Amino acid sequence: MRKISFLMFFLAMATINMALAQGKIVTGQVTDDTGETLPGVNVMIKGTTTGTVTDFDGHYSLEVNQPKAALVYSFVGLKTITKTIGNQSKMDVVLGADAKQLEAVEIVGYTKVNQATSVPKIENVKEIVTPSVANGLEGKATGLSIQQSSGQPGAKANIRVRGMGSISSSADPLYVIDGVIVSADPVVSDGNGADTDPLSSINPSDIEDIRVLKDAAATVLYGARGSNGVIVITTKKGKAGKTKFNFSGSYGVTQINRGNFKLMDGPTYASTIGKMHGIPDTGINTDWVDEAFRLGKTQDYQLSANGGNESVKYYASMGYFQQDGILIGSDFDRINGRFSLDDQVNEKLSFNIGTDLSLSNTTNAGKGEAYSSPLSGAYGNSPLVSGRDDHGNPLPRLDEMNTTRANFLYESANKYNKRNNLWGGVSGKLNYQINDDFSLSSTNSYRFNRSLSNSYTAPSTFDGNASHGRVDNSFGNRGTFTTTNLVNYEHTFAGKHNVSVMAGTEYQSETNTWGHLKGTSLPSGLENPSSASDQFGIGGKSYDFKFFSLLSQATYDYNGIYYASLSLRRDGSSRFGSKNRYGNFYAVGASWNIANESFFKSKLFTDLKLRASYGTTGNASIGNYNWQNLFSYNTYLGNPAAYHYQLGNENLTWEKKVKSNIGLDFSLIDRVSVNVDLYSEKSKDILLSQQLASSSGFRSIKSNIGSMVNRGIEIAINSQNLKMDKFTWNTSLNFSYNKNEVLTLNAPMITNSYRTIEGQPYNRFYLQEWMGAEPQTGKPAWYVNENAPITKETVQKSSSLFYAPNGRVATTVHGEANQIDAGSTMPIWNGGITNSFSFRQFDFSFMFNFRGGNKILNSTLDYADSDGNYLDNQVAAANTNRWEKPGDIAFRPAWGSRGGNQPSTRTLEDGDYLQLRNVILGYRLPQATANKLKLSSVRFYVSGQNLFTWSNFSGYTPTTVDNGATFYEYPEGRLVSAGVNVKF
Repeated sequence: MRKISFLMFFLAMATINMALAQGKIVTGQVTDDTGETLPGVNVMIKGTTTGTVTDFDGHYSLEVNQPKAALVYSFVGLKTITKTIGNQSKMDVVLGADAKQLEAVEIVGYTKVNQATSVPKIENVKEIVTPSVANGLEGKATGLSIQQSSGQPGAKANIRVRGMGSISSSADPLYVIDGVIVSADPVVSDGNGADTDPLSSINPSDIEDIRVLKDAAATVLYGARGSNGVIVITTKKGKAGKTKFNFSGSYGVTQINRGNFKLMDGPTYASTIGKMHGIPDTGINTDWVDEAFRLGKTQDYQLSANGGNESVKYYASMGYFQQDGILIGSDFDRINGRFSLDDQVNEKLSFNIGTDLSLSNTTNAGKGEAYSSPLSGAYGNSPLVSGRDDHGNPLPRLDEMNTTRANFLYESANKYNKRNNLWGGVSGKLNYQINDDFSLSSTNSYRFNRSLSNSYTAPSTFDGNASHGRVDNSFGNRGTFTTTNLVNYEHTFAGKHNVSVMAGTEYQSETNTWGHLKGTSLPSGLENPSSASDQFGIGGKSYDFKFFSLLSQATYDYNGIYYASLSLRRDGSSRFGSKNRYGNFYAVGASWNIANESFFKSKLFTDLKLRASYGTTGNASIGNYNWQNLFSYNTYLGNPAAYHYQLGNENLTWEKKVKSNIGLDFSLIDRVSVNVDLYSEKSKDILLSQQLASSSGFRSIKSNIGSMVNRGIEIAINSQNLKMDKFTWNTSLNFSYNKNEVLTLNAPMITNSYRTIEGQPYNRFYLQEWMGAEPQTGKPAWYVNENAPITKETVQKSSSLFYAPNGRVATTVHGEANQIDAGSTMPIWNGGITNSFSFRQFDFSFMFNFRGGNKILNSTLDYADSDGNYLDNQVAAANTNRWEKPGDIAFRPAWGSRGGNQPSTRTLEDGDYLQLRNVILGYRLPQATANKLKLSSVRFYVSGQNLFTWSNFSGYTPTTVDNGATFYEYPEGRLVSAGVNVKF
């Protein structure tokens, strides 16, 4: 059959070419919007049956004898375009994706795109130069909030889909790569710094498609694991045609983005802090920020090949990525490879096999609260001391005028915290087409992760002096087997009634092991635990879990107008006891494509569709043994002993989420497309600690006793602003607003400056309200915010109470001030806007992302704006708006005042920001020039990343604030790079 098809294809080509009359020859090349050449594109003379098709390199040649002819270019899944020939003899064409055609055939996860939901592709994730693809998603999709936890290369980002979905369980989305659920948890978390992001194992250049699944219609097929949303990643596969190679290389430099943060210089420090503490001006003026931060270098090289024929297609890639952190003692490198093979064995049977391997190495500079950390020193060291001797060598200790005398320059050279990660896997998918209606598929995968963390501190360092050197090694292994087996039925009745049914099973088993070894008292120069004379902290653990699931979905589509779906999933998990081991989840969805109705006549609206869905999903990320009675082992009187460690709860069950969504999609004159979604997601049976009577012998037990809701709106707009022969301008905008509310809670959750209470959003700031300086004495003062009115007589008799200039009652005693609800730790709104331009061989784009509605507790200022109570350097702003004499109305109290850095709204700041996230200017060589070089295409580009951030935040950048607070943060850097993409 296939040979006959090929014969007919070439006979048709020959017939078309023979039918052409003599005329002008028009040639050109057709590519897609990524620059890939397109074979098999139909090129027809408009209004005739005369035409040709492009060859394997996308080239075509057509003789045209009509003086005012136009050519029509068409390809399945891509937009059809028409171009007038005029005087041109060479016409290169770019075909973009046709969303209407793709909607019916795109596969997302287990099955086709559900038309009751919206799952647009996230574009241009490779534009962001980063070890992890997660960072490339920021500002690219509605409902997706990404908070960088650190500027450390490879650090794990906090990703939330439609808000905070759980309180004590994981709120991370589920990751699905090539149809397989993968774990995003680090195997080893040693507490020495930012955890390595498992998504950094994926080479962004290998990614074909990324989708974010949010509502019930999209996520229910993942049942107990889709509660927090699903991110579906599809990697590249081979395409028919001769072998094509793609090489990309880039090199860039990164520098610290200081934002609004500025410290005192030496003379200013001497005249303020030095004068207060009797420290003379040494004449030294060290910029410790310059000492701690450096010009980081990034290089990225990728090579891929793909090709094959109609039966066998293959894709292979390998790459190397290396990034120096802007903070000394931090870096990341990765080498990776991937291979995929597709074989259409016959008309019924096809299969795919794939394998990938990634090895990464991370060096972490350590947390900011460590005295020897470059972060601690950059913020706090006195500028009046130097960290180097006369020969430029780091000094082991600083002068006595420094708070700790730790010199991070010496510490960084004599200690390290390194992590090595090996990720890999092999997968195979088999498809069998039983007949025109029924098909079977089986996907099987085994993935593994090996992780080793090594931490060493030399005996000569400040941190290692007391213990005579320290070493800490941790190792972990994870292995995950997954098998998914599905049967599909598709049939069209009477040419209008389209029915699709899918059913199947899924099984996943994961095993984890972990161990560590710590030691002290090390001989100088030896860094292994076996060299430690005092070995302690030897430990380890292993655990496993299993999931077994039944899943099904039925859809009905009437003539592309009315659509309905019903999805069911039943999950069983070893994480729950026998009473609640299985859970049922469902979703119903529907859509109405009004634009396809016969009565719909509109020149303005070229597309119009209503969508709705409702259903339930679950959250099983609660740990593995919370339902069981657990015992732990230690020693008692020198003998091994066991003790009851955890009280079990066999009634423990799934956290559930009830999701409802209403959506509207429309297009205006085929130039502007708009997607609007209104949603509500209620989390029930949230796992929390329930207090117990002391007589039980336990403080608490894990129970399903909480509930919370997220409500919001999402808007996405894509606009083709200008489309001319040589110039185009497109804009993409997305905006998300989410409101969170805790509905039920067994008891308020109060931790330091945070509270979670019923009727309020999760994890609010509760702080004393800062008033400023008491006008007469210059002491620090806070508003009382009394629960009952305070009489004038009470104020007059008090030694601490007074009336502030605005008439409110204030106090100079911190304990007399009541806490107030000071704002949200979590952003309420976020989004991004991208503008893309093309002119002849040039392309230019820039992207802004934004976030806000939250507060940031800048705890760095507890030391860096402490009114001179510490020897730490102070922010330059500490000299402004400060009390100097009686009667002054000032924000800052008198120099030397005690207690002004106690928790309060003094250091609470707005988290709103607008960031110029990415700018790219590219130039593609003319095709004739590329052809002379025997290349398919060549593109050069320069890019800038995190170039400017507009914010009132007084620190470096609000983009790396974790959980609403920051303390000596590792900021994102400003990166400029240049690169080249070559296809041959």
